[in-house]
Amino acid sequence: MPKWQRILSLIVQHNKQSFTRIRYDWGRELVVIASTGILLGLFYYMFHDFLQDKLQGLPTSLREMIAIRLRAAVMLGLGLWVGGRLSNLFRDEPSWANFAQRSGEDPWVVNAFRLGQALILILVSYGIFWRFFAPSLALQCGSLALAGLTFAIMRTKKEGQGTQSLKPILRDVEESRSRTLRSWRWFQIVQRNRLCRLCLGMSLVLQLLIGVMHGFGWPLFLTVLATMLASALLSWSVAFQLEEDMRAVWFERQLGCSHEEFVKVYQEICWMLGLGLAALSLVTALITGVPGRAPLSEWLKLLPIAALFPIITPAVMFQVAPERPLLQILITGLIGLFLGTAIYAHYLSVFLVPIAITYAKNYQKDNFYRS
Repeated sequence: MPKWQRILSLIVQHNKQSFTRIRYDWGRELVVIASTGILLGLFYYMFHDFLQDKLQGLPTSLREMIAIRLRAAVMLGLGLWVGGRLSNLFRDEPSWANFAQRSGEDPWVVNAFRLGQALILILVSYGIFWRFFAPSLALQCGSLALAGLTFAIMRTKKEGQGTQSLKPILRDVEESRSRTLRSWRWFQIVQRNRLCRLCLGMSLVLQLLIGVMHGFGWPLFLTVLATMLASALLSWSVAFQLEEDMRAVWFERQLGCSHEEFVKVYQEICWMLGLGLAALSLVTALITGVPGRAPLSEWLKLLPIAALFPIITPAVMFQVAPERPLLQILITGLIGLFLGTAIYAHYLSVFLVPIAITYAKNYQKDNFYRS
C-alpha cells in the first residue's frame, strides 16, 4: 500500500473513534448530546436577551471595548485548548500514533499522520471560531502563537519528566479515609492537574480585574457578571478533576466508599474554594473601595455569588455524565446563572441555594455506583 494511503488510513481511523463510541453506546450518547444541545440553547437565549437589555444602556465605546475583550478571551482560550490537543497528539505515551509505531509502521508515515491530523485540528477549531467571532488578524496570530507556546511548554515538560524526582502526595501520618480522599484530590487540583490549575489561575486573574472594575466604578451588573465567571472557573476545575477521578473510580468502589462519602469529599473541597473566593472578593472590595454609585448592601451580594458555583457543583456532579466535564460545566453554569441572578435581584434569594442543593442531591442519589 502506498504511503499516502497509509497516512490517510491512520487519519480516518483516528477520527473514527468518536463515531464508533457513539454507535455502540447510542442511548447514553444521545442523552448527553440532547442535554448539551438544550443547555447550549438556553445559554444562548438567556445571554442574548440579557446583553441586548443591559448593554444597550452603556456608551458605544464601552460596548466595543467589552466585545473586543470577550473575543480576545475566547481566542486565547482556544489557543490554550488547541495547544493541549496538539501535545496529546504528539505524545509518546499509548496513543494511536504510538500503536502504529509499535506495529512496525514507517516513522515517516507516523509523523506525516501527526502533521496531517494537527492541520485538521487547527483548521476545524479556528474555522468555527473565525466564522462566528470574526476576530482581528492580531487576535488570530496571538491565539496561534499561544497554541504553539502551550504545545512547546507541554512537550518540554513531558520530555523532562524522566529526570524529575517524584514528590509524595500524601503525608505519612495516620488519617481518616475521608480526609485522605480529600487531601489526594486537593493536591491534584492545586498542583498536578493542569486544567484545574489553569482554571484556578484564571479565576485569580479575573478577581484582580474585578478589583480594577471596583476602582474605576464600573456598573454593578458588569462586576456581578465577572464575579459569576470567576466563581464558574472554580467549578470548572472541580469538573476537570471529576473527569480524572472517573477514570479510576474503581479504586474508591473497592474501598467500599459510599455515594454520600464520595460526594462529601467534593463538597468539602468546593466549600474551601467557594469561601476562599468570597473572602478574596471581600478583601478586594475593602482595598479598592466600594464605589458610591450603589449602596454597600448591593456590593455585598458579590460575596455569596462568588461562592455560589463551586458550592452547587457536588449536588449535580452525578446527574447525567460525571465523566463529561463540558456537561458538568453547562449544568452548573445554568443553575448558577439562575441563582446568581436571583441573589443579584434580592439578597434574600440566598436562601434558595440550600433548597436547590437539597432537591438536586435527591435526583443523583446512589449514582456513584451507577456511573
